[in-house]
Amino acid sequence: MVVFLSEDGEVKLRAIFLLFNVLMILLLFFVLIVSSFIPNRSEIVAVGNVWIILLVLSVGILDFYFIQNWRLLSLLEAENWPGLLAWLENRLHVKRRLNRVYSSLLISTALSVSKLDAIKKLEVEIRQKRPKLRRSLGVALGIPILLEQDREAIARYYGPLADDPKTKQRDWAIWCRAATLGRGKIDQLMRLLGSRDISLRLLSWEILKQRSRYLSDAELDVLAKSRVELKNLLNESRGDKMLRKSRENYLISLVLSSQVDRVKSDLLAS
Repeated sequence: MVVFLSEDGEVKLRAIFLLFNVLMILLLFFVLIVSSFIPNRSEIVAVGNVWIILLVLSVGILDFYFIQNWRLLSLLEAENWPGLLAWLENRLHVKRRLNRVYSSLLISTALSVSKLDAIKKLEVEIRQKRPKLRRSLGVALGIPILLEQDREAIARYYGPLADDPKTKQRDWAIWCRAATLGRGKIDQLMRLLGSRDISLRLLSWEILKQRSRYLSDAELDVLAKSRVELKNLLNESRGDKMLRKSRENYLISLVLSSQVDRVKSDLLAS
């Protein structure tokens, strides 16, 4: 695997690593020197030795982690996203280190460089070899399918995730399925109007407004109240903070941010 690395990023990372170790060594010498000047110090020295051992162990563990992840940290420092994607694919598919952390990072990196095939390949790998990971990563793994806008494929993919109560970010899976089913799952979209995620509330409100002819009088009342609540929120600074938090916490919310912003603009203009 060929990885192109920024020289500045490599130097900066090495400097941080060396500075950390130099500071720890100086601290260790300081403790040893101070303890040597304390009279009747047997008990103090015993306690000090324990702390020294703990310090050495801590430094050793941190150094081991640093060295083990040197290439990963270097690529992140250099913001070399194509190189990072290649490194992650090697770890996940060649070295078979199929875990949540690497998988989640690959999804984010692949989206940043528009390599949706890398996410599709990872989804197949997880479905075949570690299906339990789909509960935590399934919503994000389905983003390429969502972007292709094939309604049947979206409903087929997100359906099992929406039905599984153990799915992480399950509300997003419910929305993805409901958004493709026409009159179906209106009751679930109504429940999403009460979500804590304002992006999800806005998107659900828009779909329900489009399907308003299928709603009961009671549901239309709830939709009208939701419109007022959302408009009041978005007219305050709190609304923008909630949108930022949504995009920080949910990758799918970030991907759909332009759609959410359009709904927001339409709502405020109405």
